[in-house]
Amino acid sequence: MATEFTVPGSRRRVVVPAHRVFTRHGLRRMGVSERRLASAEFLRVLPGCYVRRDAPASLRAIARTAQRRVVPGAVVCHVTAAELLGLPLPVRLTWDGGAAIHVRVEAGAKRRSAKGLVVHVRAGRPTIPHGGLVLDWPVDVLLDLAGLLPHDDLVACVDALASRRREDLRLPVETIRAEALALRGPGVRALRAAARDARDWVDSPQETRSRLLLQRAGYEEPVTNHRIVDPVTSREYFLDLAYPERMIAIEYDGAQHFTPEQARADHGKDAVLHREGWTVLRIVASDLRDPAPFLALLDDALGGTNPR
Repeated sequence: MATEFTVPGSRRRVVVPAHRVFTRHGLRRMGVSERRLASAEFLRVLPGCYVRRDAPASLRAIARTAQRRVVPGAVVCHVTAAELLGLPLPVRLTWDGGAAIHVRVEAGAKRRSAKGLVVHVRAGRPTIPHGGLVLDWPVDVLLDLAGLLPHDDLVACVDALASRRREDLRLPVETIRAEALALRGPGVRALRAAARDARDWVDSPQETRSRLLLQRAGYEEPVTNHRIVDPVTSREYFLDLAYPERMIAIEYDGAQHFTPEQARADHGKDAVLHREGWTVLRIVASDLRDPAPFLALLDDALGGTNPR
Protein backbone atom coordinates (compact mmCIF):
# COMPACT_ATOMS: atom_id res chain seq x y z
CA MET A 1 0.00 0.00 0.00
CA ALA A 2 1.49 3.34 -1.01
CA THR A 3 0.37 6.89 -1.50
CA GLU A 4 1.28 8.64 -4.73
CA PHE A 5 1.52 12.31 -5.61
CA THR A 6 3.06 14.43 -8.33
CA VAL A 7 6.15 16.45 -7.50
CA PRO A 8 5.38 20.13 -8.16
CA GLY A 9 6.93 21.28 -11.41
CA SER A 10 7.37 17.78 -12.84
CA ARG A 11 5.43 14.71 -13.91
CA ARG A 12 7.33 12.39 -11.59
CA ARG A 13 5.16 10.31 -9.29
CA VAL A 14 6.45 9.83 -5.75
CA VAL A 15 5.41 6.68 -3.88
CA VAL A 16 5.52 6.80 -0.09
CA PRO A 17 5.32 3.25 1.36
CA ALA A 18 2.88 2.42 4.15
CA HIS A 19 3.70 1.51 7.75
CA ARG A 20 7.19 2.98 7.80
CA VAL A 21 8.96 5.73 9.70
CA PHE A 22 10.61 8.41 7.53
CA THR A 23 13.01 11.19 8.42
CA ARG A 24 12.30 14.69 7.19
CA HIS A 25 15.49 14.53 5.16
CA GLY A 26 14.45 11.25 3.59
CA LEU A 27 11.03 12.52 2.58
CA ARG A 28 12.46 15.72 1.15
CA ARG A 29 14.90 13.68 -0.92
CA MET A 30 11.97 11.64 -2.22
CA GLY A 31 10.41 14.87 -3.44
CA VAL A 32 7.91 15.56 -0.64
CA SER A 33 7.54 19.32 -0.30
CA GLU A 34 7.55 21.13 3.05
CA ARG A 35 3.96 22.13 2.41
CA ARG A 36 2.89 18.54 1.88
CA LEU A 37 4.94 17.39 4.84
CA ALA A 38 3.05 19.87 7.04
CA SER A 39 -0.31 18.69 5.70
CA ALA A 40 -2.68 16.13 7.22
CA GLU A 41 -1.10 13.49 5.00
CA PHE A 42 1.82 13.01 7.38
CA LEU A 43 2.07 12.67 11.15
CA ARG A 44 5.15 13.75 13.07
CA VAL A 45 5.87 10.95 15.57
CA LEU A 46 9.33 11.92 16.79
CA PRO A 47 11.64 14.90 16.31
CA GLY A 48 12.41 14.93 12.59
CA CYS A 49 10.47 11.69 11.95
CA TYR A 50 7.13 11.12 10.22
CA VAL A 51 4.68 8.41 9.22
CA ARG A 52 1.79 8.36 6.82
CA ARG A 53 -1.30 9.30 8.79
CA ASP A 54 -3.49 6.84 6.90
CA ALA A 55 -1.05 3.94 7.31
CA PRO A 56 1.26 4.66 10.26
CA ALA A 57 4.17 2.51 11.37
CA SER A 58 3.84 0.17 14.33
CA LEU A 59 4.74 1.25 17.84
CA ARG A 60 7.70 -1.12 17.69
CA ALA A 61 9.02 0.52 14.51
CA ILE A 62 8.64 3.99 16.01
CA ALA A 63 10.34 2.95 19.25
CA ARG A 64 13.16 1.38 17.22
CA THR A 65 13.65 4.67 15.38
CA ALA A 66 13.73 6.55 18.69
CA GLN A 67 16.28 4.15 20.11
CA ARG A 68 18.57 3.95 17.09
CA ARG A 69 18.31 7.33 15.43
CA VAL A 70 16.76 10.00 17.65
CA VAL A 71 18.30 9.04 21.01
CA PRO A 72 21.03 6.51 20.14
CA GLY A 73 21.67 4.05 22.93
CA ALA A 74 18.51 4.91 24.87
CA VAL A 75 16.41 2.24 26.58
CA VAL A 76 12.67 2.03 25.89
CA CYS A 77 10.85 2.45 29.21
CA HIS A 78 7.68 3.49 31.02
CA VAL A 79 4.32 3.10 29.22
CA THR A 80 6.01 2.46 25.87
CA ALA A 81 7.82 -0.57 27.27
CA ALA A 82 4.62 -1.67 29.02
CA GLU A 83 2.67 -1.61 25.77
CA LEU A 84 5.42 -3.47 23.91
CA LEU A 85 5.39 -6.09 26.68
CA GLY A 86 1.66 -6.57 26.09
CA LEU A 87 0.49 -5.25 29.45
CA PRO A 88 -3.20 -4.23 29.57
CA LEU A 89 -3.02 -0.45 29.67
CA PRO A 90 -5.95 1.95 29.53
CA VAL A 91 -6.25 3.57 26.11
CA ARG A 92 -5.01 6.94 27.35
CA LEU A 93 -1.60 5.41 28.12
CA THR A 94 -1.18 3.69 24.74
CA TRP A 95 0.41 4.95 21.55
CA ASP A 96 -2.94 4.93 19.74
CA GLY A 97 -4.43 6.84 22.67
CA GLY A 98 -1.94 9.68 22.32
CA ALA A 99 0.83 8.69 24.72
CA ALA A 100 4.35 9.82 23.88
CA ILE A 101 7.29 7.50 23.26
CA HIS A 102 9.26 7.07 26.49
CA VAL A 103 12.97 6.26 26.61
CA ARG A 104 15.63 6.62 29.25
CA VAL A 105 19.29 7.51 29.20
CA GLU A 106 22.07 7.30 31.73
CA ALA A 107 22.95 10.30 33.85
CA GLY A 108 25.06 12.77 31.93
CA ALA A 109 23.61 11.95 28.53
CA LYS A 110 22.57 15.02 26.58
CA ARG A 111 19.08 14.73 25.24
CA ARG A 112 15.96 16.69 26.04
CA SER A 113 12.35 15.67 25.69
CA ALA A 114 10.34 16.97 22.75
CA LYS A 115 6.83 16.69 21.40
CA GLY A 116 5.98 13.00 21.17
CA LEU A 117 9.13 11.97 23.03
CA VAL A 118 9.82 11.84 26.76
CA VAL A 119 13.42 11.24 27.82
CA HIS A 120 14.00 10.07 31.41
CA VAL A 121 17.40 10.21 33.05
CA ARG A 122 17.92 7.12 35.21
CA ALA A 123 20.99 5.08 35.99
CA GLY A 124 21.55 1.51 37.04
CA ARG A 125 18.36 -0.14 35.83
CA PRO A 126 18.59 -3.61 34.28
CA THR A 127 17.47 -4.09 30.69
CA ILE A 128 16.23 -6.90 28.44
CA PRO A 129 16.31 -7.49 24.67
CA HIS A 130 12.80 -7.75 23.25
CA GLY A 131 11.88 -7.98 19.58
CA GLY A 132 14.89 -6.07 18.35
CA LEU A 133 14.67 -3.41 21.06
CA VAL A 134 16.22 -2.85 24.46
CA LEU A 135 13.58 -2.42 27.17
CA ASP A 136 13.60 -1.70 30.86
CA TRP A 137 13.26 -4.78 33.04
CA PRO A 138 9.51 -5.56 33.44
CA VAL A 139 9.40 -5.07 37.21
CA ASP A 140 10.87 -1.58 36.80
CA VAL A 141 8.22 -0.94 34.14
CA LEU A 142 5.58 -1.99 36.68
CA LEU A 143 7.07 0.48 39.15
CA ASP A 144 6.57 3.27 36.61
CA LEU A 145 2.98 2.16 36.09
CA ALA A 146 2.35 2.16 39.85
CA GLY A 147 2.14 5.95 39.80
CA LEU A 148 -0.30 5.98 36.90
CA LEU A 149 -2.80 3.17 37.46
CA PRO A 150 -5.42 2.40 40.10
CA HIS A 151 -4.87 -0.72 42.17
CA ASP A 152 -6.96 -3.18 40.14
CA ASP A 153 -5.42 -2.09 36.83
CA LEU A 154 -1.95 -2.51 38.29
CA VAL A 155 -2.87 -5.99 39.58
CA ALA A 156 -4.01 -6.86 36.05
CA CYS A 157 -0.60 -5.80 34.71
CA VAL A 158 1.21 -7.99 37.24
CA ASP A 159 -1.16 -10.86 36.38
CA ALA A 160 -0.40 -10.34 32.67
CA LEU A 161 3.33 -10.94 33.21
CA ALA A 162 2.50 -14.27 34.86
CA SER A 163 -0.24 -15.29 32.42
CA ARG A 164 -0.58 -18.91 31.36
CA ARG A 165 -0.75 -17.74 27.74
CA ARG A 166 2.36 -15.62 27.83
CA GLU A 167 4.81 -17.02 25.31
CA ASP A 168 7.90 -15.08 26.28
CA LEU A 169 9.24 -13.24 29.28
CA ARG A 170 6.83 -14.81 31.73
CA LEU A 171 7.57 -13.78 35.32
CA PRO A 172 5.98 -15.76 38.17
CA VAL A 173 4.12 -13.57 40.62
CA GLU A 174 6.41 -14.69 43.44
CA THR A 175 9.40 -13.35 41.50
CA ILE A 176 7.69 -9.99 41.04
CA ARG A 177 6.83 -9.87 44.75
CA ALA A 178 10.42 -10.60 45.76
CA GLU A 179 11.83 -7.98 43.38
CA ALA A 180 9.27 -5.39 44.48
CA LEU A 181 10.41 -5.83 48.07
CA ALA A 182 13.93 -4.86 47.02
CA LEU A 183 12.88 -1.74 45.12
CA ARG A 184 12.84 1.77 46.48
CA GLY A 185 11.21 4.95 45.27
CA PRO A 186 7.81 6.44 44.43
CA GLY A 187 5.12 3.89 43.72
CA VAL A 188 6.82 0.97 45.43
CA ARG A 189 4.09 0.56 48.06
CA ALA A 190 1.42 0.46 45.37
CA LEU A 191 3.43 -2.11 43.40
CA ARG A 192 3.93 -4.31 46.46
CA ALA A 193 0.20 -4.16 47.23
CA ALA A 194 -0.65 -5.08 43.63
CA ALA A 195 1.84 -7.96 43.67
CA ARG A 196 0.24 -9.30 46.85
CA ASP A 197 -3.13 -9.42 45.09
CA ALA A 198 -1.78 -10.83 41.82
CA ARG A 199 -1.90 -14.51 40.85
CA ASP A 200 -0.25 -16.78 38.33
CA TRP A 201 -2.08 -18.17 35.31
CA VAL A 202 -4.53 -15.31 34.82
CA ASP A 203 -5.33 -14.77 31.15
CA SER A 204 -7.13 -11.42 31.02
CA PRO A 205 -7.67 -8.20 32.98
CA GLN A 206 -11.36 -9.03 33.32
CA GLU A 207 -10.50 -12.33 34.98
CA THR A 208 -8.40 -10.29 37.42
CA ARG A 209 -11.31 -7.94 38.13
CA SER A 210 -13.75 -10.85 38.54
CA ARG A 211 -11.47 -12.55 41.08
CA LEU A 212 -11.00 -9.34 43.06
CA LEU A 213 -14.75 -8.72 42.98
CA LEU A 214 -15.46 -12.11 44.57
CA GLN A 215 -12.85 -11.62 47.25
CA ARG A 216 -14.17 -8.17 48.15
CA ALA A 217 -17.69 -9.55 48.31
CA GLY A 218 -16.49 -11.92 51.01
CA TYR A 219 -16.14 -15.11 49.01
CA GLU A 220 -13.23 -17.47 49.29
CA GLU A 221 -10.64 -16.84 46.61
CA PRO A 222 -11.39 -18.91 43.50
CA VAL A 223 -8.75 -20.98 41.72
CA THR A 224 -7.43 -19.33 38.55
CA ASN A 225 -7.43 -21.36 35.32
CA HIS A 226 -8.21 -24.69 36.94
CA ARG A 227 -7.37 -27.53 34.53
CA ILE A 228 -9.83 -30.27 33.67
CA VAL A 229 -9.57 -33.10 31.13
CA ASP A 230 -12.51 -34.56 29.22
CA PRO A 231 -12.41 -38.30 30.10
CA VAL A 232 -13.98 -39.15 26.73
CA THR A 233 -11.75 -37.18 24.34
CA SER A 234 -8.78 -36.42 26.65
CA ARG A 235 -9.13 -32.79 25.57
CA GLU A 236 -7.76 -30.26 28.06
CA TYR A 237 -9.76 -27.26 29.27
CA PHE A 238 -8.99 -24.40 31.64
CA LEU A 239 -11.62 -22.67 33.75
CA ASP A 240 -11.21 -18.91 34.22
CA LEU A 241 -12.16 -19.14 37.89
CA ALA A 242 -13.37 -22.16 39.82
CA TYR A 243 -14.36 -23.62 43.15
CA PRO A 244 -13.26 -27.19 42.34
CA GLU A 245 -14.54 -28.73 45.58
CA ARG A 246 -17.98 -27.29 44.83
CA MET A 247 -17.78 -28.11 41.10
CA ILE A 248 -18.54 -24.49 40.19
CA ALA A 249 -16.91 -22.91 37.15
CA ILE A 250 -16.98 -19.15 36.52
CA GLU A 251 -16.23 -18.09 32.95
CA TYR A 252 -15.74 -14.46 31.92
CA ASP A 253 -17.37 -13.67 28.57
CA GLY A 254 -15.72 -10.76 26.82
CA ALA A 255 -16.66 -9.43 23.39
CA GLN A 256 -14.73 -12.21 21.61
CA HIS A 257 -17.02 -14.82 23.20
CA PHE A 258 -19.93 -13.59 21.10
CA THR A 259 -18.32 -14.50 17.78
CA PRO A 260 -19.73 -17.67 16.15
CA GLU A 261 -16.40 -19.49 16.40
CA GLN A 262 -15.88 -18.74 20.09
CA ALA A 263 -19.55 -19.45 20.87
CA ARG A 264 -19.12 -22.95 19.41
CA ALA A 265 -15.98 -23.49 21.49
CA ASP A 266 -17.75 -22.30 24.65
CA HIS A 267 -20.70 -24.59 23.90
CA GLY A 268 -18.38 -27.59 23.61
CA LYS A 269 -16.60 -26.69 26.84
CA ASP A 270 -19.91 -26.24 28.68
CA ALA A 271 -21.14 -29.60 27.41
CA VAL A 272 -18.11 -31.33 28.90
CA LEU A 273 -18.48 -29.51 32.20
CA HIS A 274 -22.18 -30.24 32.50
CA ARG A 275 -21.61 -33.92 31.68
CA GLU A 276 -19.05 -34.08 34.47
CA GLY A 277 -21.40 -32.43 36.96
CA TRP A 278 -20.11 -28.88 36.99
CA THR A 279 -22.28 -25.80 37.38
CA VAL A 280 -21.18 -23.14 34.90
CA LEU A 281 -21.76 -19.46 35.64
CA ARG A 282 -20.90 -16.80 33.08
CA ILE A 283 -19.94 -13.28 34.08
CA VAL A 284 -19.87 -10.27 31.72
CA ALA A 285 -18.71 -6.66 31.91
CA SER A 286 -22.04 -5.38 33.22
CA ASP A 287 -21.76 -7.79 36.17
CA LEU A 288 -18.55 -6.08 37.24
CA ARG A 289 -20.42 -2.77 37.38
CA ASP A 290 -23.52 -4.22 39.07
CA PRO A 291 -22.54 -7.57 40.63
CA ALA A 292 -25.68 -8.24 42.69
CA PRO A 293 -27.47 -10.43 40.07
CA PHE A 294 -24.38 -12.53 39.42
CA LEU A 295 -23.65 -12.94 43.13
CA ALA A 296 -27.24 -14.10 43.65
CA LEU A 297 -26.69 -16.81 41.02
CA LEU A 298 -23.44 -17.79 42.70
CA ASP A 299 -25.16 -18.01 46.10
CA ASP A 300 -27.83 -20.22 44.56
CA ALA A 301 -25.19 -22.49 43.03
CA LEU A 302 -23.49 -22.74 46.39
CA GLY A 303 -26.77 -23.86 47.93
CA GLY A 304 -26.58 -21.42 50.79
CA THR A 305 -23.17 -22.62 51.97
CA ASN A 306 -21.08 -19.74 50.67
CA PRO A 307 -17.30 -20.08 50.83
CA ARG A 308 -16.98 -16.85 52.79
